[in-house]
Amino acid sequence: MKYLFALLVLVLFALPQITIAQNDDEEEELIDPNQAKIDSLLYAIKTNSPDSVKAVIYHRVADIVCSYSSKLKYAVLSLENCSESDLQLIANNYRIIGLAYYMCDESEKALPYNYKAAELYRKLAMPAKEALTYNGIGNCYEDLNIVDSIFYFYNKAMKIFSDIKDTSNISYTYCLMGRIFYNMDLIVNAEETYQQALHYASLANDTLEMAACYNFLAIIISKQSDTSVVATINYYKKAVSLFESINTSEVYYLNIKNESYSSLAESYIKAAKLTGNNKYADSCYMYIKKVGNFYLTQGQLSDYVNDRYNYVEYLLFHERYRDALAELLRLRQYVKEETSLTNIKDYHFKIYEVYSLLGDYKNALKHFVTYDSCRFSLLNDNTLNSLKNAEVERTRMLEELKLENAEKLHASEKRRMHVTIISLWVGLGLVLVVIGLVIRVLVIKKRANDELSAKNALLSEQKEEIESQHDTIKAQRDEIQASINYARRIQHSMLPPEETISHIFPDYFLLYKPRDIVSGDFYWVGQFGDNKVCIVADCTGHGVPGGFLSVLGMSNLNHIVKHTVAPDVILNRLRESIIANLRQSDNLPAVGLDDGDFSTIFSHNYDGMDAAVYVINERSMKLSFAGANNPLLLIRNGEVEVVKANKMPVGIYAKLDSFESVDVEIKKGDCLYTFSDGFQDQFGDGTHDKFTAKRLRELLLEIHKRPMSEQKDILNRTFEKWRGAAENQTDDVLIMGVRI
Repeated sequence: MKYLFALLVLVLFALPQITIAQNDDEEEELIDPNQAKIDSLLYAIKTNSPDSVKAVIYHRVADIVCSYSSKLKYAVLSLENCSESDLQLIANNYRIIGLAYYMCDESEKALPYNYKAAELYRKLAMPAKEALTYNGIGNCYEDLNIVDSIFYFYNKAMKIFSDIKDTSNISYTYCLMGRIFYNMDLIVNAEETYQQALHYASLANDTLEMAACYNFLAIIISKQSDTSVVATINYYKKAVSLFESINTSEVYYLNIKNESYSSLAESYIKAAKLTGNNKYADSCYMYIKKVGNFYLTQGQLSDYVNDRYNYVEYLLFHERYRDALAELLRLRQYVKEETSLTNIKDYHFKIYEVYSLLGDYKNALKHFVTYDSCRFSLLNDNTLNSLKNAEVERTRMLEELKLENAEKLHASEKRRMHVTIISLWVGLGLVLVVIGLVIRVLVIKKRANDELSAKNALLSEQKEEIESQHDTIKAQRDEIQASINYARRIQHSMLPPEETISHIFPDYFLLYKPRDIVSGDFYWVGQFGDNKVCIVADCTGHGVPGGFLSVLGMSNLNHIVKHTVAPDVILNRLRESIIANLRQSDNLPAVGLDDGDFSTIFSHNYDGMDAAVYVINERSMKLSFAGANNPLLLIRNGEVEVVKANKMPVGIYAKLDSFESVDVEIKKGDCLYTFSDGFQDQFGDGTHDKFTAKRLRELLLEIHKRPMSEQKDILNRTFEKWRGAAENQTDDVLIMGVRI
């Protein structure tokens, strides 16, 4: 999306005809569908045309042209010819410039124009356009991944649309919110929000918005599993049917319509691969042709490349490997250095796959190296983007503060002038009397008043200083407390809910007692086919530092466990991610150092976590386990088996050996326990004795035949009694028990 306009013009003139399918001779010219109307409008501009006429014509061209780089060009020309009094036209141009920058992946440039447009629409009392601009600001913050600001502006827009009973735009705003939930992997929330959007679109009888809702619901269904491909196709077909029942030139809906075509092509080729049915592949090709060069005409080069991948998959399905390679090599001109790392990574992985199928392993390896380099760069860029996003958020807050202060200053100035005019007439007659009285009082009580004034000034200054310090301390405390509480909500939202755990492990308990508001201990549970995954981890530290590491660990696990359920691989990849995220690779020891030299190497930044990972397959009654310092306890028929862990953490360490996995036969009724060290390291009330791991094993052995809920109560009562007062808790406590 970040291609220069000059590059697009070069493509349009140097390559006027692009082949849609290499096995056909069909060609299309990249012509804007509104080109005739655009030419007519531009022809109407004469050398001696007034600036006001030029401004209106350029704005109309910017409004109907498809290419976003062209929208930007003509909106700027219109703005240059606007008079200062034509606030509505200025606001409309600001809105188009903001949209164009956003669609060209330059959201930071888009934000100031959107803010200016919203301010002008508010002054002009145009609530619908003001609200739409707030949605545009929310979209920019989505692109910059600043979640609080996204929902802040979407909610501002929603309130205005609700006040003016604009059901169509209520539906549109719900769609935007649903997309955020989807991107955050909150699939249930996303589906509920899109159903709300569909409801309001139906109330408004808005065919285009209903079609957009069906498109988004199809995307959500496709996220769930490959087996939902038929349901996904049905939703997309509903969207396409509605889109094709009505003509529209709105670029927003044209984008969604072509997205539906492209997604249908992707779904059909996926169905063809799953079933081997050629009819699905034929349907894929039909929708590829429907998309054609739509994205290319708009300058959306990344979207164009991603859509053409469907054609590559179509060719691969028919084993036309050389045609697929030719198509990918043709697409190379659109995958340049300024393209996002994600797009470059995906392109090189595709071409690596095709070279592999052709048996050209030399070229396959070359592209795989580029793909792998992009993948690791993306890991490091995430940390830099977080810092960048924080700066953008600060800029937004400053802009809001400026607007708020300007409005307050304007209102205050009006009130002051009103009071001044009235006071001049009323007070003029009283001034002389007051002056006389004041002089008389000052003469009589000058000495006493001077002394009293000095004392009062000193007391007032001391009082103000004390109140200011109190307010400052209170504000800082409240701000810190609010931030920590917000961190707790984020952390809890990432932990698996009880419904998910009880669905995967019907007979279990979870004793989770953070020492502070946020916890350095966390757990992760998931099921992939017959494999049930359970992870219990203890991060370095507790409280806010431990909480940050736990969120980092859960975030990485959400990606890692999607690709593997091998416990040793999970720990190895989690360690790689932690080292990359915390930039610990700078601390790696030099080659050839003796064991005794390592103590001088790791003098800082060795944060990480201890973890226990096991995977249960109840069909084969086997368990695989890997641990980083934390073991697994298996209790069967009154006997305890300790499955040992590797003696190293997940993070930077003196020796970065691979974690090892252990396989164990399991039986019905076996009890499995994984835990952090918080329970066993807890000091007794009034003593310096720890509870100890041995005492914990004996307690678990004693109670293991009891129901899981009762085991949890016994453990909790034992801990509370041993600990004493709540403030005496040494560390976070986490114990998870599962009965097979």
